[in-house]
Amino acid sequence: MATFLCNSYSTISKMNKKILLTLIAVVAAITASAQGRLDLRINEVMVQNDSNYVDQDGNRSAWIEIFNASHSTNAIEKMFITTYKQDFIQNYFKVEEQKSNKKRNQLLNELAEKHGDSIYVIPRGDVDTKVKPRTHVVFFADANDAAGTFHLPFKIEAGKDNYIALYDVNGDLVDEVIVPANLPANQSFARISEEAIDLHKESRDFDKSEWQVRDGKTEATAISPAKFNARPINENIQKFKDEDPSGILLTLMSMGVVFSALLMLYILFKLFGKAFVAKVKKKEDEVVDKAVDNEPTEAQPAGDDEAIAAICMALYQHFNAHDEESGVLTVDRSNEHSAWGSKGNLLRRRPDNH
Repeated sequence: MATFLCNSYSTISKMNKKILLTLIAVVAAITASAQGRLDLRINEVMVQNDSNYVDQDGNRSAWIEIFNASHSTNAIEKMFITTYKQDFIQNYFKVEEQKSNKKRNQLLNELAEKHGDSIYVIPRGDVDTKVKPRTHVVFFADANDAAGTFHLPFKIEAGKDNYIALYDVNGDLVDEVIVPANLPANQSFARISEEAIDLHKESRDFDKSEWQVRDGKTEATAISPAKFNARPINENIQKFKDEDPSGILLTLMSMGVVFSALLMLYILFKLFGKAFVAKVKKKEDEVVDKAVDNEPTEAQPAGDDEAIAAICMALYQHFNAHDEESGVLTVDRSNEHSAWGSKGNLLRRRPDNH
């Protein structure tokens, strides 16, 4: 019984451990995915496009470039691109959430159904919506979303300020930009550098100081949709390259970091394993002790005289259950026969015999 309980507890513990690890992995994956989408940034916008920047059909239209600033692939499907300003969206959320318990992504989907000319839900199913790390994707603002996934249902017009925002699938603001009205034709409004994005990843609101107008005339002001803009040489990288031209120091540092991390993981796993085994062992011992305490014990004879007398009487009756027999057979030799001894006496007599 005790062994069965121990095995059952051990099995349940293993199942709980697997379920717990699975839940942790799922939560971690969901959290990592959500965090990665927050690293997406509106990187460059061209409003009046009369140059050679064309779409796959050869059409010239305004375009919006989104940059994946994280170091992992992020799926942008079901995210929202809109020209509605943040105040309008937040007020809409506030009013609608008071009316119902709907989530913000549901409210944005409903808003997209009502005002599809101002808010675009990036559809599922296109493999190109999975943006690789540190790469870009371009959307054409040509009011022709029927042309494909990367064509928006609205246009951005020259001669006025154009507000553009990117929202996550859950309705959180990811990034926004206000393109100035005085942006010249064939010039873009772009982030200053990749470092600026990395330094301000936590910022969601538009900051004009992080943007500049690019005319494409120099390397520093190059216009390159779907390719990151040229940036100055990183001084730290260049210094490291000068001091370690062969790469030996970098190799040793990299291997040291990797093996140190593996050693730390090994120690942590060993400590967690021992703690878990000790906990399971303690639980099993408690179950065994409880099972032993609950097992019935053999009856012990009472110490009083009445109990002893009862036991003695039971033993006497057991060994003297029958009377003693002599073992001698007695045979009756008389001539008088009984019905039992003469079968003829059992038959009925015929009337003519009288």
